[in-house]
Amino acid sequence: MYVILVPGFWLDASAWDGVARVLRAAGHTVEAVTRTGDTLDEQVAGIVARVDAAPESVVLVGHSGAGPMVAMAADQRPDRVLHLVYVDTFPGPQGGCVNDELPVVDGRVPLPSWDVWDAPTVRDMTDEHRADLERRAVPEPARVTSDPFHYADPARHRIPATVITCEVAPDDLAAMVADHQAWVAELVAVEELEITGLPTGHWPLLTAPDELGARIVQALAPRPTAGV
Repeated sequence: MYVILVPGFWLDASAWDGVARVLRAAGHTVEAVTRTGDTLDEQVAGIVARVDAAPESVVLVGHSGAGPMVAMAADQRPDRVLHLVYVDTFPGPQGGCVNDELPVVDGRVPLPSWDVWDAPTVRDMTDEHRADLERRAVPEPARVTSDPFHYADPARHRIPATVITCEVAPDDLAAMVADHQAWVAELVAVEELEITGLPTGHWPLLTAPDELGARIVQALAPRPTAGV
């Protein structure tokens, strides 16, 4: 499959290097992208452009703040997206935003200090991992963090989706979906949803790239035919 990897906040395409090696070894074609644009819609448009330029239908993988972006891109091109994979993220509800409480400095949101994160977020983040993320970190345009999500085509709900949850236990997330909680409304509406766990912190691209790659490979594997 043709897999487009979209990194979360403060990261560029190189953050996927370890994951991409696993996917390529499994026979997938991989394109990791660096998000561009000063607004949410501009960054989504960049992803849509990569979908349009791909030689075949694609799998979109979004990490963290890029989760809603790949969902919005799929909403614009539901006939070109074979599968959506959300890495410790989910497609936020209509009118929501990623996080409008992050501190803004000169119109941009820098990587926050480590003391603001909860323990599950930074699980497995060694000093080396933290230094690596700090080295990579590029401040996000403020509007990307606070612009509202919007969708238009119900066909997006027919795209199979997999959530690889790291901070929240998969059973807990599944219970929230079963309870139709408002913040997971987009997951509730997905016709074919899988939730699987990867017990590490919020940056598995750095802390567990091989395991994350294996989870994505598993998510994209052909499903047995009914009755076989």
